[in-house]
Amino acid sequence: MPMYNGNHAIRRHVLKSAATIGALTGIAGCTGSSQKFLTIGTGGTGGVYYPLGGGIADILNQELDINATAESTGASAENSRLVGNKKMKMALALGNTVQLAANGEGQFDNALPLKSAFGAYINHTQVVVPENSDIETLGDLEGLNVSVGAPGSGTEMIAKELLGWYGLSYDNINVERLSFSETSGALQDNNIDAGFWSVAYPASSIEELASQRDVRLLDFPKEDLEEITGELPYYSVAKIPAGTYPGQDEDISNPGVTNTMIVHEDMDEKLLSDVVEAIFTNLGELEEVHQVAKQFKETVYDGPVELHPGAKDYFDNNL
Repeated sequence: MPMYNGNHAIRRHVLKSAATIGALTGIAGCTGSSQKFLTIGTGGTGGVYYPLGGGIADILNQELDINATAESTGASAENSRLVGNKKMKMALALGNTVQLAANGEGQFDNALPLKSAFGAYINHTQVVVPENSDIETLGDLEGLNVSVGAPGSGTEMIAKELLGWYGLSYDNINVERLSFSETSGALQDNNIDAGFWSVAYPASSIEELASQRDVRLLDFPKEDLEEITGELPYYSVAKIPAGTYPGQDEDISNPGVTNTMIVHEDMDEKLLSDVVEAIFTNLGELEEVHQVAKQFKETVYDGPVELHPGAKDYFDNNL
């Protein structure tokens, strides 16, 4: 499937600044227009959320009387707050982050009123190191320079959690909080020893990195994955097929987490029903943006919070 062109996305989706997000979540007033404005929170430009959100916005603009835009953000944690505080209509977020946000746990001081529009696809915890590195498991990262993802992102939350499972904390490593694109650049320049991505494959920033220098993904031991998924049930044993990235000759096993399209519990039921219908009747078009859209029908009910009634009504009657 062809990958979504980032420059094309920028041309087609005017990415609003954080200061103007709030103005985009309701119905235009001063102009007298009744057209609804809807923002979709995504992530950094080097990940999957960003092009996928742009593709969804395209579909909504084509199918509905709506002005939809995709917003580049700090991803899962920021998106949970933006949606929970009604600063954004809907957003993509990692399942474990959504669960913490909905329960007011971890870095979330208060429970946020989040519902699922649909479980979207599996994120793989992809840990990239130089090909000639001695690093074999996360336990080998002690004392090294490690990018754990953008500040407050779902990637950082997963990195911190999995490092803890291997007996490490931020006190044991030299922490860099970098976006996917920045992590790729830091590995390319030998400024870090390892980088975390929690993202679907193929990630464009890893593809670009692997085409420029010899790197490899950590293959999590089977026994570790069995224990991780047993202790932390929102993880699953996931696999990246051989040949996904340049120089990757074997399948890679790692912990996976389901991504969820989240909305506020007060979102209008009819609007959300129309939104999910537009998306799920145009999945073929979305698959041309990114192949992860092939998973959507399989993971609809897999979000960590309840389906919003507007979405549940559509899926119960149409899937």
